[in-house]
Amino acid sequence: MAQKDPYYIVKDEVAETLRGVQEKFSRWQNLPRGGADKRALATELEEDCSSLEYMVAEIDKSIDAAERNPQRFNLSQAEVSDRRRWVMSTRRQLSSISSGLSAGASGGGGGGGPNGPAGRLAAAVHDENERFIQSEGDRQQLLMRRQDEDLDQLGSHVVRIGELGKEMGQELHLQGQLLDELDTEIEGTSTRLQAAQKKIDYVLQKAGAKGQLAIIGFLIVTLIILIFLLLG
Repeated sequence: MAQKDPYYIVKDEVAETLRGVQEKFSRWQNLPRGGADKRALATELEEDCSSLEYMVAEIDKSIDAAERNPQRFNLSQAEVSDRRRWVMSTRRQLSSISSGLSAGASGGGGGGGPNGPAGRLAAAVHDENERFIQSEGDRQQLLMRRQDEDLDQLGSHVVRIGELGKEMGQELHLQGQLLDELDTEIEGTSTRLQAAQKKIDYVLQKAGAKGQLAIIGFLIVTLIILIFLLLG
């Protein structure tokens, strides 16, 4: 990813240039005040800082674009946050150098003071930092609102699931009552069938063999009569 993403190419270039600027700034601090070399080096440092600030601003714009459409750039929120932290760190270093140039420049040299290039750069960095802090606060508030909405939806789903659970419990209770009533009816029917079977056995025993034949004959005659009635 580091070889394909232009962000890492520009980041490495900015980091290398920044190291060179820091080395120049160290030399500038050790030069005697009011000298031509100090003023010339201060001007060079201000130009370098301005160039770096422009590059960092362009990176910041690309991060904004990636954050608005993370699927297109294939970036996670963690990666976006890491890039923003790098931008903030780089701007703080540039602001420190610019502040040092403004504070350490002699009266007429090097463009020091709040109206000079270094002062304007420091003010621009400060404004960018304030904008970033504000945007981060707005983004955090948006995330919190979305989380609250998700929690509200989740709560509604939980309540609905609870209501469905109660309805299912009531339905199961009703089904259990119906099964109990069915079991009771089946037991009553079975009892009546057993009683009827006992009566039939008792009648057959009393009637004997001849009585059983008479009963069978009577039933056959009755069946024939019913058939004729149905057919007629």
